[in-house]
Amino acid sequence: MRKLIYSIAIALSFTVVSCQEWEPVMGNQGEPAEPAAASMQANTTIASLKALYQGKPVHIEQDIVIGGQVISSDASGNIYRSLYIQDETGAIEVKIGNSALYNDYKVGQMLYVKCQGLALGNYGGMLQIGMEDPTGEYETAYIDVKSIVASHVFKGPKGTPISPLVVTEAEVKEALKSGYKSPYFGKLVTLNGLTYGNEIFVLIYLDSNADKKASSNRLFLSDSQWGVETWAFSAQQMRKYLVWGVWDSAKIGNSGDYNYGTVRDHLTDLLNNSAAYAVSQYFKMPGGTEIQVRSSGYAKFADTPIDQAILNGAKINLTGILTNYNGAAQFTLIDLDGVKIQ
Repeated sequence: MRKLIYSIAIALSFTVVSCQEWEPVMGNQGEPAEPAAASMQANTTIASLKALYQGKPVHIEQDIVIGGQVISSDASGNIYRSLYIQDETGAIEVKIGNSALYNDYKVGQMLYVKCQGLALGNYGGMLQIGMEDPTGEYETAYIDVKSIVASHVFKGPKGTPISPLVVTEAEVKEALKSGYKSPYFGKLVTLNGLTYGNEIFVLIYLDSNADKKASSNRLFLSDSQWGVETWAFSAQQMRKYLVWGVWDSAKIGNSGDYNYGTVRDHLTDLLNNSAAYAVSQYFKMPGGTEIQVRSSGYAKFADTPIDQAILNGAKINLTGILTNYNGAAQFTLIDLDGVKIQ
């Protein structure tokens, strides 16, 4: 009976968040008295936990406790409803499911996760710890019931933030070969000597309430810059790009099915349904390996112009979370302090 009630609570509280976008609740939620740090220890490394995944979701029945320092912050809005923790063996995303997590979980703080009853799953090549998804659409769901979060996630003592690991191009290539098994994905890293790739990728819907898989409802901007010189774009910034006409010639449809006209033909619908969207700005490592710096349209820095020196070819160093999406190296900035011109 207790298990049934537990499952019902999860199902009723679960809200599907698409891989496209979100609108975070930001701001300091007050400064309540800090509770005593949890007195506990990890009995399993993050690498050992991740090794349990063999191609399908894992419902964790063993008494497994992992521990790691918090390496991410959602203060800028570029990470949402999740945080990343890292130990000496690797890193993993914990799908806590709440906003403004930076108020409760400080960068450098030790965090313990009691994994029994949770699920280990894969999204696009990244392993995550969360709940089982009652819809079956994803391999994990958010742990967004407060009582369940309280029984699985425990704050340890605050500590000195982890220094980013400098990762070479050869190591990025090896990580892509290894996929979700790579110890580099999810870690706080620095990549050195990148240059701007003059290319973006973004998927826009003519109507976000219509079928998102229909060719007639999809606009892909890729293979060039398309005039997008900001890290992402808010709904307001998207309207500006549309009005400027820089996307007029872009064709509507999936690859091989561009039979639905151009942006100019659907401009009224696009303007009426404008929304914030994540954008992947492409950068290249010295040997040519592509890194997609993906930023949320709801990030505080979404509409910030990319420094002109970067657009003109200046070399930069990036610090943030190295991720993988279906075999492509992606990079998540914590904030714009992670972008340094050499």
